[in-house]
Amino acid sequence: MENLGYKEGSAKAKVPITTKRRMSRPRTSIIETSESLPLSMSPRFKSVTASMVRWRQDPEAMIEEEYPSEDFEYMEMGPSPPAESAPNSMYDSFEETTTTDPSFQINRESLRNNLIDQMKTIGYNGHIKFFEDIELGNIVAGNCAEILSEVSKVEKNLLYLWSVFVKRWDILESLLEIGADLCYCDPNGYSALHLAAFSGCLTSISFLLSRKIDPNFHTKCGTPLHFAAFGNSPEAVKMLLNNGAKIYNGNGNSSKLSADESFLHCAVRSNAIECLKIFVEEGVDVNQLRSNGTNSIHLAADLGHTQCLEILLNAPNADPNIKICIREKESTALHLAADEGNAECVALLLAKGADAKVKNHRGFTPLHLAARTSSLECVELLLRDGAADPNAEDFDHRTPLHAAIGKSDSAYDIIEALIGYGTNINAQDVYGFTALHLAALDGLSHCVDLLIYHGADVSTKSRKGTTSLNVINRKTPASLNIISQKMDEAITLTHSQDNQNREVELELDFRSILQYCHPREISYLNTFVDEGNKEILQHPLCSAFLYIKWGKIRKYYIARLLCCFTFVLFLTLYVLTALAHNCYNGSKDMEDTIQEQELCQKQSILGDMLRNNPFVIEMQWWVLVAITFIEICRKFYGVTGYSSFKHYIRQIENSIEWFVICSVFIISHVYTDRTYTWQNHVGAFAVLLSWTHLMLMIGQLPALGAYVAMYTKVQGEFAKLFAAYSCMLIGFTISFCVIFPSSSAFANPFMGFITVLVMMTGENDVSILVNDPDGKDPPFLLEVSAQVTFILFLLFVTVVLMNLLVGIAVHDIQGLKKTADLSKLVRQTKLISYIESALFNGWLPNWLRGLLHYTALVSPQAYRVVLSVRPLNPGEKRLPRHILMSAYEIASRTRKHYTVTSKNSNVSYFSYKNKLENNSATALAERSVDSDYFETDSMCTLTNKIEESTEKIDQLTNDIRELKSMIAQDREVINKLLTLISYSNNSKINASNIENDKKEN
Repeated sequence: MENLGYKEGSAKAKVPITTKRRMSRPRTSIIETSESLPLSMSPRFKSVTASMVRWRQDPEAMIEEEYPSEDFEYMEMGPSPPAESAPNSMYDSFEETTTTDPSFQINRESLRNNLIDQMKTIGYNGHIKFFEDIELGNIVAGNCAEILSEVSKVEKNLLYLWSVFVKRWDILESLLEIGADLCYCDPNGYSALHLAAFSGCLTSISFLLSRKIDPNFHTKCGTPLHFAAFGNSPEAVKMLLNNGAKIYNGNGNSSKLSADESFLHCAVRSNAIECLKIFVEEGVDVNQLRSNGTNSIHLAADLGHTQCLEILLNAPNADPNIKICIREKESTALHLAADEGNAECVALLLAKGADAKVKNHRGFTPLHLAARTSSLECVELLLRDGAADPNAEDFDHRTPLHAAIGKSDSAYDIIEALIGYGTNINAQDVYGFTALHLAALDGLSHCVDLLIYHGADVSTKSRKGTTSLNVINRKTPASLNIISQKMDEAITLTHSQDNQNREVELELDFRSILQYCHPREISYLNTFVDEGNKEILQHPLCSAFLYIKWGKIRKYYIARLLCCFTFVLFLTLYVLTALAHNCYNGSKDMEDTIQEQELCQKQSILGDMLRNNPFVIEMQWWVLVAITFIEICRKFYGVTGYSSFKHYIRQIENSIEWFVICSVFIISHVYTDRTYTWQNHVGAFAVLLSWTHLMLMIGQLPALGAYVAMYTKVQGEFAKLFAAYSCMLIGFTISFCVIFPSSSAFANPFMGFITVLVMMTGENDVSILVNDPDGKDPPFLLEVSAQVTFILFLLFVTVVLMNLLVGIAVHDIQGLKKTADLSKLVRQTKLISYIESALFNGWLPNWLRGLLHYTALVSPQAYRVVLSVRPLNPGEKRLPRHILMSAYEIASRTRKHYTVTSKNSNVSYFSYKNKLENNSATALAERSVDSDYFETDSMCTLTNKIEESTEKIDQLTNDIRELKSMIAQDREVINKLLTLISYSNNSKINASNIENDKKEN
């Protein structure tokens, strides 16, 4: 089996500067020529001039002009991304299991050309006219000797064979008299008896047999019976059999492939039905295998000769399931018929007991091959009559649905047929590819649309982590409309089942979101976020689900937030008491050391407590250690929430947390029973980072996330601005250090740079211009330089730079406000995804996972996925009003009542597709129709109209009931009248009978 994999891209991407096609002529040769000639004679000048003339005469000619190769060149821009392709080459490069070589097919045209070529080979082209004279009857027995007296011996023999071939039996005797050889056999193994049997000329056969020619005369092309079968001459077969020809299975001569042909093979090749019947009646074994492993049943199925196949299968002991057994190939006749799309042969084989579930040497069932060939008839026959398994897998785990993906029009019908018979639409092959992957990789948008419509999961990942959605975005982005349309149809309007309260109910069906991602219910939506299709989250169905899901999951995040807050609080207390104010060392040192620290003074209640109870600080640290170990366990457990360890270490939050955790053990006093000054620095950074991380965690909450996003956005823009203007700030710093060498604020460049940053905010100390620390007046020129530099700094940095920063910040904040809702949904999705990844993994015991299913899942049983709400009721609080109104608008526009349908829907994909394509054209008309039903300026008006309609419906229902009761009463009266009429008729009949009896008496 050939190696399968991905088709890599080129080593280096070539980006053309222009869009013109490059010619094959080298650039260097043109340059050399143009340099050695004058400008007016150079090829480039002539080509440009000619192009200008043609452009003046025909403007369109310039558009179609192909410029020479020197007009552009390809740029080397580094390696291009690999072109990921579908690893389905095994279907395209499938090696045929049959060895039916058409070059060994003997027919009339090949025999004719062979004899003519032999005559030409001899060298006497003029004698070829004798062939035509014999065929037209110009040469007869009377003039044969006179006309052909000068031809050579070999030519006489060829004319002899030609006469037999064209059924000129009347001149055979004359040709033999002038020297032709009765038993001549040409280099290809064709004798006169072979050609007579092929032509079916009984007179020629009788003449040759009367000359004692062996009817079993064997050449490398077989016996005359073989040629009679090739020529479809049943009368010739019967005559040969009556004159001693023998029937046997093959002739044992394998010097050439056709010599290994049995009589059945020859008859099947020529579709010689009558000959085949004779051979079968004579007892030829229909199950006999040739040296290439095929038998006549295989050949008939492969060639599509239905009548021949029926004759063979009706033979005694015919086995339709016999396999080709050569070179480890194990295909049956049903495989060959399905691979060629021979529906009649497939139906016949199935009727005769062929097994539709058997696999060949590559694991393909006949259904795989029929789907690959895009033969809808064969696929339906195999599924309906053969009970083929639509989920059968080959050796690469591909199902027939994978093979059905193709560009033919019938591919869509085949896909629907397979889905209708229960194929797994999301089955993955050994590479992790689904049928949706293959359709998207090949750019087959119709197949992609059809699969999505029938529920294909766009979030399924291949082994390399590529989702179907990722490929759809790149190759068939228009197919995403199907997803939106399906979500629209998942929101339906209906009426309450309560007859007393006929309120409008809105049903939201979350099956399209949950059907393939249990128990990680958010993974489907998270895929859209990861692939850049986050706008789908604003759909009311997705927004409603996120709202409900967050209500289920937020308790776990709040618990995590409280644990983190506790950890940060205890870390802060320990750093403040043991490190910042040195209370731990102070309780054991001299009294004056204690008094130096305000927190630990004797006048302080806290200080007295710490002095009298030094173990409190130790207890703080041990509690902090206990909490830290819990955090360590949580962090190790949190690794499972990431796709890879590389992804885990790339997150800045994880680096911050691990630094804080490690700092707890670095700043401890247990190693030497005291603390040191250097630990203060570590503790200070640890506290700063821990509170910063707590801020980031709080910013993940949907309600507060927008503000943290604003802060991080402005922070990033400031970093870019600072990097852009850092050189100017450094220049001002050095200038101030030179101009004010005596100022403590500019004592060194580092302190000067900090001072400049402070001055950026507007804290400009003008006193440095008028007050000299030494009390001496500076030189006049230096004083002027200082003033000029200060003014330049004031204008360019304090005014321009800071106002630029403020303007950028305001612009970014306004932009964030516009996308605040979408950003909130994205953060909510990512947060829920992370929590679910940590909750639902294999590390937790089963009983705990079962408990989490009921506390963290919207649908614990994965089937209760429909939410019914009343959008027009002001008391409806289960969903926010903006989500309710958006969903109600969509449901009103579609005006569809929700009905529970089975997975195998009877709705045609093509009608759905046409509706989707015409959706934009009919949207205005639908809105106008909807306005007739839902025309309202307020919710109250709409509610009143619905109530009025309900009253009318109730009144109409009562009228119908009264009418039914009246009809029932009338029916009773009519029945009574009919009874009376029938009774009266019987009485009249009886009276007439009595009168007749009286008259007879």
